[in-house]
Amino acid sequence: MEASKMCLGLKTLPNVHNGPLSHKTNLSLIPRRLLQNNTLSSRKPTKHDSICVMAESSGDLESTRPLTYFSPSTWGDYFLSVPVDDSEFEALELEIESVMKPRVKDILICPQNSDKEKIRIIHLLISLAIAHYFESEIEEILHQAFQNLDDLISEEDDLETIAIMFEVFRLYGQHKMSCDVFERFKGEDGKFKESLAHDVSGMLQLYEASHLSLPSEDILDDALTFTRHHLGSLTGQETSSNLYEQIQRALYRARYHNIEIVVARQYISFYEQEEGHDKTLLKFAKLNFNFCQMHYVKELKIITKWWKELGMAPKLSYIRDRIVEAFLYAVGVFFEPRYSLGRIHSAALSVIMSAVDDTCDAYATLPEVISFHDAFQRWDLGAMEELPSYMRIVYQNTLEIVEEIDREMKALGKFGSVQLTIDETKSLMKVYLTTAKWARTGHVPSFEDYMENGSPSSGLDDYAAFGYISMDDWERKQLNEWFNSEPKIFKALNNIFRLRNDVVTFEQDMSRGEVANGVNCYMKQHGVTKEAAVDVLRKMERENYKIMMEEFVLTKDVPRQILVRAINSGRMIDLYYKEGDGYGHPDQKLKDIIVSSFLHPIPLGQTYVS
Repeated sequence: MEASKMCLGLKTLPNVHNGPLSHKTNLSLIPRRLLQNNTLSSRKPTKHDSICVMAESSGDLESTRPLTYFSPSTWGDYFLSVPVDDSEFEALELEIESVMKPRVKDILICPQNSDKEKIRIIHLLISLAIAHYFESEIEEILHQAFQNLDDLISEEDDLETIAIMFEVFRLYGQHKMSCDVFERFKGEDGKFKESLAHDVSGMLQLYEASHLSLPSEDILDDALTFTRHHLGSLTGQETSSNLYEQIQRALYRARYHNIEIVVARQYISFYEQEEGHDKTLLKFAKLNFNFCQMHYVKELKIITKWWKELGMAPKLSYIRDRIVEAFLYAVGVFFEPRYSLGRIHSAALSVIMSAVDDTCDAYATLPEVISFHDAFQRWDLGAMEELPSYMRIVYQNTLEIVEEIDREMKALGKFGSVQLTIDETKSLMKVYLTTAKWARTGHVPSFEDYMENGSPSSGLDDYAAFGYISMDDWERKQLNEWFNSEPKIFKALNNIFRLRNDVVTFEQDMSRGEVANGVNCYMKQHGVTKEAAVDVLRKMERENYKIMMEEFVLTKDVPRQILVRAINSGRMIDLYYKEGDGYGHPDQKLKDIIVSSFLHPIPLGQTYVS
């Protein structure tokens, strides 16, 4: 079916102006066909999978095709068969809005609570992924508390309390709490006191806080080294099994390198087993997780149906068929229920741009990439007449999907929403062309030249822009002007991705003859080993993460809800690229995350709230 006849969101989300929590989804528009065995796809890859399109070039040019292989989709159209009870969904929404939100708000703003107690509650709300319901209340509390910060911390010597306060103030970037507050935990030798190792909860909190450091905050680098060493030395005998399990999760992936909905599920499990937990907060967290999960499944049905009817994956077997993984990325960036349309648009545009990338990187000859680039610069369906037939599929669908989203936004009274996407796509094609030239000619550029092109090719700023299309958190003209100014927060984000990606995919790139890889470029330029180059790139990655955090904290004229999308995008990188290319070749760990996030609700149990 032509993309112009598809609907990505508006027609299946008819009441987008109604309801503070969600957009209603008309599931009657989506087939409820069940898979024959109601199981995930288990089809084994075949030789045919590696390429099933016929290109129109021949001879020597054919020998230059990369012919990269990506495994088939794990999920297929599985989510079309996942049941969603609309009445249960509406009941959850009603209970959250009418019952739980007022109760938790009362807890948060209770005048009997001290500023420290309120900040601890905010930290709990963040950990349980329910802070987004109380943004204005949190901002007001922190604004008032920040005025009295010196008094709050002057005689505080509890490590966990100080670390929690530091985290909360830093996460709400308008309030920069100095890292010097941790100096009180150092001894006369200038090192952290060894006695702190006995405060396991405080150590865990300091470990997490140290991941929010800015450039030149050396004390947080020391804190990370100190806490990682001592927490990693625990055997499980020194603390409860519940806390020990939480520590092991944090050591594998720090919470601020993980997506919020995954952190929430883990923290709910941890918090429920803690003595003295607040039953109201726990129940709200469980209801919210299940509500979000049902939201995500509804949206996955829309996006899966759209992708299936678009039919690109069967026609172009060289592309990464990753609609569910693309949607998980969208959830990571825009996890709050109210950004339903943003997730749908972001996932659709991400998977389409992934196909554009794969066309340039994994199949096309250099003359074809040049033609592809020229067509995108024109942004006109008439330009596809000059493209080979397989490229026409990608090009036409890209333009028509952007046009469809533009129509949806105009129906909501939003004009010019997709211009960022069009401009960024044209820019991406320029860097894709340069990358293709390097790859097809075996050129190894200098590391600096490589990063100048390779960083924007990451495209993480573009993926944020996809979600910005439907956001109401800032006036459109101001948003576009800020984005077009090339903010440092996105430059740092793209650097993080490029550096991490090139480290974990080095062997894969070399085996494909993709010599323009950051590790390889650094090795050749500086005459060092792979291990030495990797160490340098990983250090650069950490420094860019600090720069990204600095921009988040110091940028005052941009709404937090806009800025935090860059931070959330950074949290996705470790999820997909910790040990390899988790997007191109999803492993079992990623599949487990998808299952727990989208398919397994949290049992409410016997949680009693008076």
